[in-house]
Amino acid sequence: METVFPIAVRSTDLDGQRHVNNAVFFQYFEQARLAHLARLGFLPTYAPGDGPRHSIAIAETSCRYKAPAYYGDTLLVTVRTREVRQRSFSLTYEVRRQADGVLVAEGESAQVWIDEQERPAPLPDAARESLEASLGA
Repeated sequence: METVFPIAVRSTDLDGQRHVNNAVFFQYFEQARLAHLARLGFLPTYAPGDGPRHSIAIAETSCRYKAPAYYGDTLLVTVRTREVRQRSFSLTYEVRRQADGVLVAEGESAQVWIDEQERPAPLPDAARESLEASLGA
C-alpha cells in the first residue's frame, strides 16, 4: 500500500535560486510519512495520559534530487514501506510534479521505535502487522 500526499510549494520553501531548497524535501518527506503512518492506523502518542509514551526516531534519511521544483507547483509525494524489522522499518519516497509527472526527488528513511526510556524497542504487534501488510502492496 502506498500513500500519495499532495504538497503545494510555498514561497518560504524556496532558496536564493527561486527553487525548492534541498533541505525542504526532508520536511515534505516528514509530512508524507505521518500521513502514511496515519493511513496504516498507527502514530506514536505524545499527549500526557495517552498511555505509555513512545515515539519514532529517524535513524537515517537520504534524498536524491532529480529536477527543480518552483513556487506554485503541486508536488505528489508517494510513500511506500520498504522493509520491516524487529525494532525498525524503512520507507521510500518519490516526489513528482503533479502538472507534468516529472520526477523531482526520491529518498529513503529508516525509523526506529523508541520506548518510554528513549531506547530502541520492538515494534508493537499492531504496528508491525500494519507495516507488513503494506509491503509491496
